[in-house]
Amino acid sequence: MNKICQWRLLALVLWLPVSVYAQSKDATGTAEHLSASSPYGEATIITNIPYATNATPRQNFDLILPAHRDKELFPLVVWIHGGAWLSGLKEWNNVKYLVRNGYAIANVDYRVSTNAPFPAQIQDCNAALNFILARATNYGISPHRFVVGGGSAGGHLALLLGLARHEKSFGADPAIKPLAILDFFGPADFSRARNDLQAIQAGQGVALFDEVMPKLMGVPLDQSDDKLKLASPIKYVAANNPPVLILHGGKDEFVAAAQSRRLHEALDRAGVQNRLILIADAGHDGAPFSTPEIADQVNVFLDRIFKTSSSPP
Repeated sequence: MNKICQWRLLALVLWLPVSVYAQSKDATGTAEHLSASSPYGEATIITNIPYATNATPRQNFDLILPAHRDKELFPLVVWIHGGAWLSGLKEWNNVKYLVRNGYAIANVDYRVSTNAPFPAQIQDCNAALNFILARATNYGISPHRFVVGGGSAGGHLALLLGLARHEKSFGADPAIKPLAILDFFGPADFSRARNDLQAIQAGQGVALFDEVMPKLMGVPLDQSDDKLKLASPIKYVAANNPPVLILHGGKDEFVAAAQSRRLHEALDRAGVQNRLILIADAGHDGAPFSTPEIADQVNVFLDRIFKTSSSPP
């Protein structure tokens, strides 16, 4: 593995992605054509679209649109990158292949913990979601047919974006609800995350947790119990949650697989449609999460979601 790949993996495993949701001015960003050989396939990408008033450099998103469309508006995947909530790039997307299957993707960036502690990150994600949906038809996107997803820290934020629709401090609009959530190895229960890592003797994971979480919470760990609960997606599990697809590596030493097992069990108890795919030999992120077999399972899940939903007139 070269140094660039090592740096990216380390950044991912560091957990590893008055209010900001004010309306911003319409912006078109910079458009570019992508060839069929790109990871997205043939598409148009519009980069660096700001979603907040007086946006900081990270409060923007990239929009990728399939090259060909019939009369229907594109369904949308809102994707949130990982990087320990303190780094990461919008391009870190585990489901780029979905554009080839007719989905638009919005890759969302957000303020990092070294600039603003939680809940700034989920406030930004809600601001981006509100902005995109308000202008969806202008982009050729359906404002009613969308899912949210993310990897690692982004998986955590995607879970909050989908589950915590009534948490006012997150800037969530309860009238907006995604059709489903794609959670790739995201932490779900901060209050028990450190113990989960200790249970599998993941010393490096414990050390990273101790480094990353005080930055995210904005307070020392021994003073963060209330904020850890507020930031834990499992707190928001309820019968009216959207369906969830969870992917996790069985050998993950940075977000223990117990986190996703516990979320899966909580969703089952609440009667929420969900599926946990545990990739036994996989660690935290990497090639096992983008194999043709995994891509097929993600596509099957989304096909079922979108086929059983209908767009309001």
